[in-house]
Amino acid sequence: MRRAGEALGSMSGQAIEVRTPMLRRCSAADVVAMAGGAEAVVAAVYVGIKGSLQGHALLLLSPTDAHRLAQILLTGLLEPGELPAEAPSDPLVFDELELSAVQEAGNVTISAFLNELGMHLRRPVQPTPPQIVIEMAGAILDGVLMDLMSTVDEVLAARTTFTEGGREIDGTLLVLPRADSLSILLDALGALGI
Repeated sequence: MRRAGEALGSMSGQAIEVRTPMLRRCSAADVVAMAGGAEAVVAAVYVGIKGSLQGHALLLLSPTDAHRLAQILLTGLLEPGELPAEAPSDPLVFDELELSAVQEAGNVTISAFLNELGMHLRRPVQPTPPQIVIEMAGAILDGVLMDLMSTVDEVLAARTTFTEGGREIDGTLLVLPRADSLSILLDALGALGI
């Protein structure tokens, strides 16, 4: 996660720290609860996992936290004296630049995690291009979990925090490997001390 913070910091010109204070294996029901429940609206960045690991990864943020993260990332790109855009009155409304910033934050965070695993495994772990969706958590997670739950009982979930200055933004990073990849992932995390 340190590398994700460094990449986001160089991208935005801000000092950003990414931490994972909690990492655990959990059931599909736990995943939906961590997202705030099936009817909670979230900003989700999805990345498929190819290579020696197969599966899915998502970064979930509340719409308010997604706006806050976009503002942190975009503030570093402003010209001197230029003011950041005001937050919209409807937290479900995002402009293209905000969506792009949040999508890239999810891509960088997930890819940093996967790159570290790939280096440890000494095998390629390739992320697919990211996709961002603003939708109810149940609608997003149902399709992904249905793809996995016929063969896997548990997934890997991490509470993820983005910090810049005094601002802190919470998210949930989900790594959802297929059954044949779960044991590889758990062995790699055990060897890394996670």
